[in-house]
This record gives sequence, structure tokens and C-alpha cells, in this order.
Amino acid sequence: MNARPASLWLQQSAPFAQGRPLPAHTVDVAIVGGGIAGISTALHLAAAGAEVALLEARAVCSRASGRNDGQLLLGLGEHYNRIVGQFGDERARMLWDFLARNHDATRAAIAQHGIDCSLVRGGGLRLAETAHEADELRAAAALLAREGIAHELLSAQDVLARFPAGRGYFGALFLPGEAILQPVAMVRGFAAAAAAAGAALVEDAPVERVLGSAGEFTVHVAGGRTLRARTVVLCTSALAPQLDPTGFLRRIVFPFRGQVIATDPLPDSVLALLPQCAMSSNFCYEYFRVHGRRLLLGGMRWSVKGEELGIVDDDATNPEVTANLRAYAARHFACADRLSFTNVWTGIMAGTPDGLPLLGGIPGAPGLFTLSAFNGYGLSFAFLAGQCLATTIVDGHCDDPAMPLFTPRRFAS
Repeated sequence: MNARPASLWLQQSAPFAQGRPLPAHTVDVAIVGGGIAGISTALHLAAAGAEVALLEARAVCSRASGRNDGQLLLGLGEHYNRIVGQFGDERARMLWDFLARNHDATRAAIAQHGIDCSLVRGGGLRLAETAHEADELRAAAALLAREGIAHELLSAQDVLARFPAGRGYFGALFLPGEAILQPVAMVRGFAAAAAAAGAALVEDAPVERVLGSAGEFTVHVAGGRTLRARTVVLCTSALAPQLDPTGFLRRIVFPFRGQVIATDPLPDSVLALLPQCAMSSNFCYEYFRVHGRRLLLGGMRWSVKGEELGIVDDDATNPEVTANLRAYAARHFACADRLSFTNVWTGIMAGTPDGLPLLGGIPGAPGLFTLSAFNGYGLSFAFLAGQCLATTIVDGHCDDPAMPLFTPRRFAS
């Protein structure tokens, strides 16, 4: 395995400069994890008047939220026919609506707080690598049309008009609601807003264990430090199971590692062949987009033994995955001979058996909550999900219609 540099996003971003010391008194809520889920929860709790301390082992947005490809998607990345097949018509539409509302809420908050995160709402292209996938896109388009959801079904010739560099695609589904952005800039912007609202964001604070019960938790931090809290929220995704004293998350959540490569800055002649939008193919297992003058390409974990499952090390990259990503570029990008992929990084994601995140109380542990396991689609869920969790903690419930889809209790049996 090769040593990995920081993600392109982290290389481009200034450190979060508003960290605070660990509070010496009892706080209302302790949040573990400084990615998009933890930061959103902290922002909404602080805005509601709760006293919040967020503990991040490294720096704010230094792990999964800062190592993805920066696509704000709809529909889990899955084609809509597959979502309907898994969840049924009613729950599929409920899920789609939640993701659309998350997109709107995220964009509105970016504007509200004046965050410069290179947001481009250019839509998204779901590209078909085979005739079979093109058939599924047609089935998805029919269901989207029935639901009145905006989309456009594209032929292979249409794809070339939108994506001149694209090769070997049998068609595509265009979703106008999708976007691309710089995730570290966005999350650290939200972190600054949370700090301004009164949340104490503590960096370099690795949590070792959580003891106690509702109203009187003790969070043990490396170096012999402790924090007392009435409520605790685990937002560390793949690492949350290590901190759950009930063992529930250990039984449900599984980690896996994703990998992204990125080019050096590209000349105008190449950039003209690449659209400024979210893009994916092979049922969204491969994904790519332009950022600034660079092309980013991720995926291919399915192509190696073990599929990168069970790995929680994001300090290394897999050279076989890198080679397979470059081979993908050679097959599908007409400009491949002018692409030099010199940046590579990994990020750890967490999954659940049904592909949906965990939002709510951990069964058997009053006062202990989690917002985690986004199955690789944290940006698509987490801002609105953090608001829903904050409402649940402050008011005792949240009336969002999608909440039953995400409750951890669905796995309690």
C-alpha cells in the first residue's frame, strides 16, 4: 500500500481556526465527530439554545467528509427503479423528497452564512456503461415521470453533446437538482457558523469511551481528559461502533474504503470537453466531476479482492484501485492521453444492511444518539438529518415524514 497525501480539498483549505478548549462543566449535548453530520447537528442544536461541545479526534472535516468527491446527489446514487424495487413506491418517494429537501436546505444555509465552497448546481449525469444499464435508466425515467420528478433521458448521441469527452456510454439520465461543491470549505463554513452560535468545537480530542447514562454521561478523551454531558451523539460513522457501549452499532454498521484520484490542472482544450456537473456510471460505482481546472475520478473498489470492506485506514491507498481508475479513464475519456492523475487519497465510509443512515436514539441506551452510516452519501443526507436530530433531542420528537426510514430501532429485532 502507498502512503496517501491529504485530499485535494484539504490541501486547498485553511485550518479551522475557531477551536475551543474542552469545557470543564457539564454541557447539554456532547457530539463526537467533526464531519458534516456532527457539525450540522451542533449548528442546529446551538441555534436552538442548547449548550453543545463537539469533540473531533483530528481537525474539523479531516476524515470522510473531507475525502469524498464533493457531489451533492439525489436518490442515494441508485437508479430510481432500484429504490422503488427495494422500498416500494411510497417510501421511495419519501426518501427522494428528503434528499431533495436536504439539497435545498444545504444550499440555503451556504447562502445564509456566506460560505464560499465553489457550489455549482449543474445537475447530474447518470451514465450507462451497458445496454442493460440503459434499459434500467429508461425504467427509472418512467417512474420519475409518473412522480413528476424533473429529469431528462438522454441517448448515446445526446451524451456526446453534453459530455464531448465521454466514450462507451449507451445513454444517460440527467437530474437537474444535483450539484458539486468543495466539501471541506462547506463543512468548515458551517463549523464557523456553529461556533458563532455558541457551540464549543474541540479539535485534537480523540474520544476513547463513553460511560454513564442519560443526564450524567462521562466522555473520556485521550490524555486523561473528561467531559460531562446530559446527552451524547455519536457522529463518527465508521468509528461510532467502537464508542457504543451497547454493542448495537457494532452489529449493524460496517466500514469500507473509497478512493479518489485527481489530475493536475487541465488546459482549456480539455476542460471544454468536460461538463461542470456531477457524473457517475456503472450504477454509480464510478463517479467523477470537474473541480476548478482538475478532473476527479473515484470508485473501482469493487474491482479488487475484498472490495475494500472492513478497512478503517485512510492513511494509505490501494495501488490496484488507482490502476483500475486510470484504466477507466483510458476507456471512457477521449482526452485520456492528456490526463495526468497525480493526486490520490482514500476515505472511510460506513454502511448499513438496507443502505440507509442511522438517525436517532440507540436502542437500549437512553440519552445516547447517533447520526452515522450514510453508505457513502453523507452530503446527500447529513445537513437536514442533523436538523432532524437536533429537533429530536430538543423537543423529544421530530415530525419529518422520513424519520421512520432512518431510525436505528428498525434493526433492533
